[in-house]
Amino acid sequence: MTIMELLIGAGISLFVIGTVFSAVRVQGRSAAFQTGMADAQITSRGAGELLLQDMRMAGFGMLGASPEDSEDNPPLEADASGGVTTLTLRGAFTNVTTTLAGAASVGQTTLSCNPPASGAFAVGNLVLIDSGLSSEIFTIASVGTNAGLIQLGLSGQLQNAYPLGPFVTQIEVVTYTYGAEAGRNVLRRNGQVVADDVPVFQVQYIDDAGAVTATPGDTVRSVTINFETAEPSPLPGSTTAKSRVSTEANLRNLAFRFSVS
Repeated sequence: MTIMELLIGAGISLFVIGTVFSAVRVQGRSAAFQTGMADAQITSRGAGELLLQDMRMAGFGMLGASPEDSEDNPPLEADASGGVTTLTLRGAFTNVTTTLAGAASVGQTTLSCNPPASGAFAVGNLVLIDSGLSSEIFTIASVGTNAGLIQLGLSGQLQNAYPLGPFVTQIEVVTYTYGAEAGRNVLRRNGQVVADDVPVFQVQYIDDAGAVTATPGDTVRSVTINFETAEPSPLPGSTTAKSRVSTEANLRNLAFRFSVS
C-alpha cells in the first residue's frame, strides 16, 4: 500500500472513531442526566410523603388540650429567622396512650399509669393528662416502673387533681429545618437529612376562611408546600436534574379542635 492510501485509511478511521466517541459521549451524559433525574424524583417524592404524613398528624391526640396549653405547645408552629425555616409539629405520632392507674393530687410531680397498649413513653417528649374537664401538658422528665405500672416524672407540678382513669397521651415533637449548609440548602427532620440539595422550599398556610398567610394562626386548616430537589452530583457542564413538588396538606386533626369553658 502506498503512503497516500495509508493516510486516507487513517483519516477514515479517525472520522469513524470520532463519530462513535461523540455518540457514546452523548449517550453517557444522557444516561447520567436520567439517573440524576431519578435520584431527584425519588428524593422529592420521599420527602414530600414524609412531610405530608407528619403535617396530617399534627394535633392528633391533642383534642382535649386547654387553650393555654395549645398556646404554649401549638400543634403547628413556624419560624423563619437567621436564614433558617423551622416547622415544629406536635401530636401523638406513635399513638402512645394509656390511663391513670391511680388518683393524682394538686402539686404532684409524678403520674402512675397503666402500661400503654403499644409503644413506650420516652424522656423529653410531652405528656397530656386529660380528664375531659381539665387538662395539662408537661415534659416527661423520667420514666420508670413500679409493680407493673408506669411511673412518669413530670417537669412541673399538677395544677389540677385527677381521679382514676383520665387519659394520658404522649405528644411527640417533629421538627423540620431548611437552611444553607456547605453551599447547599438542606432539609432535615429531627436533625436527620431528608433532602440534601433543595434549591426551593416554600410553605404557606390557609385558615378556615380560605385566607392564605405566611405564618400559621390559631385557625390554620391546611398547608401548601412547594419545594424543589436537585441531583447531588451533576456532570461538569451538564444541566442539573431537578424535581418539583407542589401539594397541599389538610390538617385534619385541627379541623375539630374545641375548648371547654
